[in-house]
Amino acid sequence: EKPDVILLDMMMPGRSGLEVLELLRGDPELAQTPVVMLTARTRVSDQEAALAAGADRYLAKPFSPLELISIIEELLETGR
Repeated sequence: EKPDVILLDMMMPGRSGLEVLELLRGDPELAQTPVVMLTARTRVSDQEAALAAGADRYLAKPFSPLELISIIEELLETGR
């Protein structure tokens, strides 16, 4: 099944979120799927790197669950 939205952490064991994001964007079946990066990294350079790699949104932890729900709803309505 193809997901409607992907929630992806920047820091994961074995592979970074940016690496996974690049793989997703290179996969024809998932390339247009909206991706929200969730991370403890708050540096502007990290946000810029994620958005440049193709993330649709970037949320630094801690974040409001209501904000996440709002972003997901927006992405589902508008797509990428």
